[in-house]
Amino acid sequence: MWLKLVGSIIVIITSTYIGFSLASRYAERPRQIRQLISCLSALKSHINYAAVPLPEALSQCTCGLTGPVADFFHTTSLLLSHSAWLTPQAALTQVLKDSTQLVFNQPERELLASFSATLGSMDRNEQQKSFELIHEQLSRIQQEAETRCEQNVKMYRYLGVCSGLAIVIILV
Repeated sequence: MWLKLVGSIIVIITSTYIGFSLASRYAERPRQIRQLISCLSALKSHINYAAVPLPEALSQCTCGLTGPVADFFHTTSLLLSHSAWLTPQAALTQVLKDSTQLVFNQPERELLASFSATLGSMDRNEQQKSFELIHEQLSRIQQEAETRCEQNVKMYRYLGVCSGLAIVIILV
């Protein structure tokens, strides 16, 4: 009797945890995209107006931010400053592959990869247009992520709890 009760509680707790962790991934994605937009705006001002070198601009653009997005830019900055032969595209691509904390989906990753190909290889006017384009595209992706967040967060939370209860009912 007690074994069934303990097993049932473990199943419910585990399925609830899985549901809440999936929900937190959906809730985290819009926040990270907002942070990315903020960092890219700061990077734009550091590059276009202050004419700061790229590795230094990448480390300075995360002022006041903590978390995976700030770590992403700091790691990219360190990689570029320690490896002079590395291009910004190769550095960003390598950091995107290695980062496990970022919850970016394929569209954001492709957008960052295409943006990094143009980073530092254009004059200031073209670079500014590139920053404006990526800002617009990321804003659109952010709106889509927020609508998905509203739809899916509650669903995954309820699904975690309800699936645990269903498994317990089936097993008992």
